[in-house]
This record gives sequence, structure tokens and C-alpha cells, in this order.
Amino acid sequence: MALPKKLKNFAMFGDGESWVGEIPSVTLPKITKKTEEYRAGGMHGPVEIDLGHEKLELGIKAGGLKTQLIAMLGSQTVGANIFRFAGAYQDEATGQVTAAEVVIRGRLREWNPNEAKAGEDNDHEFTIAASYYKLTVNAQELLEIDVPGMVFRVGGTDQYDAIRAAIGMAFGVN
Repeated sequence: MALPKKLKNFAMFGDGESWVGEIPSVTLPKITKKTEEYRAGGMHGPVEIDLGHEKLELGIKAGGLKTQLIAMLGSQTVGANIFRFAGAYQDEATGQVTAAEVVIRGRLREWNPNEAKAGEDNDHEFTIAASYYKLTVNAQELLEIDVPGMVFRVGGTDQYDAIRAAIGMAFGVN
């Protein structure tokens, strides 16, 4: 019998600093292919043409005032800050634990301090515009997206390698 792997716990890090105990939830970037419907004469129906992907955003909810994140509003470059999510997913059928790591580079785009009420919990929400995303599961790279470098690597295969070479971007790219 197969059962799902469930997130049992996670740790969040920002610019190399551990935020363990301060971040109750994280919304990892949604990966959405940008497509356009195309149909021409002689085709029985439309197909979706791949045009890259939609913007990447990381959501972080802090369990209160998090001055290090607020200070990131001053970041001047698209990849100014590094965020790392380390999750432990456990298989409910076997007990086996799978390590999942997401590394994101980006800059803070939004800070929402939410409602402040005396004597009550006050979560602060942050949105990071990501320019780089890498998912590794059990030390195996599954997905890497480097927007400025025009890299979209799935399972170790770069989908844009030939396109970069065709437009003269083959130099200096991993």
C-alpha cells in the first residue's frame, strides 16, 4: 500500500541566518509554464506553445516582528537575498524521511505587518520576487531556474541550452 510523503517539519534560513522558531509558514513559489494557445489551418484543434514561465514569488509568514526581513526592502538587485527552505517529508507507509531543499535568490517586494492588537498574536507577511529557484530532493537536483541567466534545468537537463547558444549567451552559464 502506498501513502503520501507528508511534510513533518521544516527550517527556514535567510542570508545564511537560521530562522528556526520564527517562521510558522512558507508559501514556496508556484511553477507555472507560460503558454499561448495556437491553432492554424490544417490543425484539428489548438496546441499550447511554451513561452517560458510566469513570475516566481516566495511567501514568508513571520511569527512577529522580523527586522532582518524588513531591512531587505533596501535590496537593490534582483538576486540580493538568499532564502533556503529545508523540509523533512516522511513516507506514511514506510517511515522513510526524504530531504527537500529549496534555494531562492530574490528581493523583498512586499511587507504586510497585518493587524496589530494588544495581547494577541501578530503575524507579519513578506513576499519575495524570486530571480532564482533550485529544488533538490535527497541530494538530487530536480529543478533549477535562473531567470537572468536564462536557465531552466529539469532533472539535470537544461531546456534552454540550445536557445542560449543560438543567441550568443553560451558563455559564462553553468
